[in-house]
Amino acid sequence: MSSPLIPLDPTVPGRTAVGIDPSLTGAGIAAIDLADGTLQTAVHSSPAPEDKGIAGHVARHSQLVHGILRQVLACDPALVVMEDFSFTVEGADTSSGRRSYVWWALADGMYRLGIPMVTAVPSQIKVMATNNGNASKGEMVAAYASTWPDAERGPNIEDRADSAWAAVVAGALLRSPHVPVTLTVKRRKTLAKLAPPTLTPRIEAPRPSLIVPAA
Repeated sequence: MSSPLIPLDPTVPGRTAVGIDPSLTGAGIAAIDLADGTLQTAVHSSPAPEDKGIAGHVARHSQLVHGILRQVLACDPALVVMEDFSFTVEGADTSSGRRSYVWWALADGMYRLGIPMVTAVPSQIKVMATNNGNASKGEMVAAYASTWPDAERGPNIEDRADSAWAAVVAGALLRSPHVPVTLTVKRRKTLAKLAPPTLTPRIEAPRPSLIVPAA
């Protein structure tokens, strides 16, 4: 049985800006330290269950969600940016409903645990990485590798890259001095279109509006 998750104290400032790239098979989580800009990434894998019935999928999804939430809490987040869910279905893909469940379970869990969250669609995260909302996965990875030469690679590098750039979005919204890209007009306008956080970010003092689009 999984140990209970303890909600965050909203009166205590968080230490990191966190990004989540949710997935059934390899969910990426990245945290950028607000004090020095250090990046750390992790991937939560979830192999398909041997039991293909409802019980098997419920157990798989519950374990995945619990593990991701535990990892996010360990990061002591000031703000989380999670990639928004897309209903894109290709071929015989039947996982859309299960992916939707995991996304909403994470959103619900973070709200209940006092974790402030903003959602961003893939094109908005791509703008932060490359200044191009239509960037390919390869371009996202290349931007990740050049921005953080010492960051972890491995077979799940795409998941790490996507979550890292989501974390950069969170850092930019918090006006962190350690955002590793220039906030171009396009990036500022993209950030300004994001919905407000679900909860007040865990920062030391309120700051002026998050990001104002350049004229």
